[in-house]
Amino acid sequence: MSAIELYRQCIDILRLLSHPVGVSLWNPDQFLTFGSYSIVTQMVIYFWCNFWTVFKYRHDIIHVMEVLNCAGIAFQLSVKFFIAMNNKFLIRGLLQTIENNLYERYPDRSSSEGEIVFIFARKYNILLKILAVLYCSTLLVFALYPLYIYYSEGKLIPLFMFEVSYVDWHTVWGYLLTNFVQVVTYLMGLFGMILADGLLVLLVVHGLVYIEVFMIHLRDLAKMLQSENVGENEEKIMELWRECLVEHQTIIEYFTDIENVNGGMCLILVFTGVFAICDNLVLCALTDWYASYLFLLICFVQLTIYFAVGNAVELKSDALDISVVNFPWHLLKIDNQKEYLFLICQMQRPIILTVYGFSNLNLEAYMTILKALYQFAMMILNFLA
Repeated sequence: MSAIELYRQCIDILRLLSHPVGVSLWNPDQFLTFGSYSIVTQMVIYFWCNFWTVFKYRHDIIHVMEVLNCAGIAFQLSVKFFIAMNNKFLIRGLLQTIENNLYERYPDRSSSEGEIVFIFARKYNILLKILAVLYCSTLLVFALYPLYIYYSEGKLIPLFMFEVSYVDWHTVWGYLLTNFVQVVTYLMGLFGMILADGLLVLLVVHGLVYIEVFMIHLRDLAKMLQSENVGENEEKIMELWRECLVEHQTIIEYFTDIENVNGGMCLILVFTGVFAICDNLVLCALTDWYASYLFLLICFVQLTIYFAVGNAVELKSDALDISVVNFPWHLLKIDNQKEYLFLICQMQRPIILTVYGFSNLNLEAYMTILKALYQFAMMILNFLA
C-alpha cells in the first residue's frame, strides 16, 4: 500500500468512529448531527445514573468507589467532545495541512521525503489498529467477570456498578435494561477514546514528519551552498530557501494549533486520570474486583500515550533547533541572512506541547506523576498493613 492509502485507511477508521459519538469533524455542513444529540443525552443519563447510585449506596464507601472508578474517564471524554466540537474547523484545517503539504507533494517513495512520509504512515496505521484492538478488548474482559460470578457463586450481577435510576436490576427486564444501558454507554466511551487518542497521535506524528521534511530540505540547501557551482544553482537555492522559510512557519503554526486544541484536554486528562488511578489503587488493595486492574491499565495507557507524544515533539524540536543553528547561514546573501534571523528568533519559543501551560508534556512530568502515584500506593499498603 502507498502512503496515501495507509493514511486514508486510518482516516476512514476515525471517520467511522466519529459518527456514533457525534463528532462531525468531516462534515463541514453540520455543526451538530443526530449522533451529537444522542451522545449528549447519553452523557446526561450516565452522570445522572452515577449520582443516583452513589446517593443510594452512600453509606457503603467501597461500593461508591466501584461506581466512580470509571467516572473520571467519562468526564474526560465529555470534555473532549465539547472541545473537539468547539475546535472543529481548526482540526479540519490541520488535517487539510497534512494532506496538502505531505501526501499530495510526496505521493510515492521515490524521494527521501516520500520515504519518510511512507514510514511514518505505516507506523501510525499499525499503532492505530493496536490501540483500537486494545481498547475494544476491554469490553470482553469486563464481560467475563459477571460470568465468573455466575458460575462460581450462582449470582447475577450487572456488567458495571452504576445502576439505572428507578430500575430494579434484580428483575429479568430490569437486568436486561441495566446491562443494555451499560454496554451502550461503554461502547460510546470506547469509540470516543479511540477517536480522541488516535486523532491526537495522527496530528502529532504528521507534525514530526513535517519537521523531518524541513530538516531534509535544510540539509539539501546547505549542500548546495557549500558546493563549487553555487552561481549556477542560485535560482534553485533561492527557491529552496523560500520553501524552507514557509515550511518552518507552517510547522510553528501547526503545533500552535495542536496546543490550542490539546492543552485543555491534557489538563483534564491528568486530573481525571490521577483520580481514576487513585480510586482503582484503593480498590485493588481492598477488594478482589479485577475490573479495577483493567481500569488501571486503561488510565496508564492513556497517560503514557499523551506524555510520550509530547516528549517526542520536544525531542524533535531540539533536533530542529540544532539543524537551524548548524546551518551555514554565512553563505547566504545579506537579505537572506536577515531572514535567517527570524528562524533564530523563533527558537526563543520552542515547539512543545503542555498541560495547558502548567507543565511541559514530556516524560519528566510523567515521571513526577508516577512518583506521586507510587507514594500514594505505598501509603495505602502501609495503612492496610
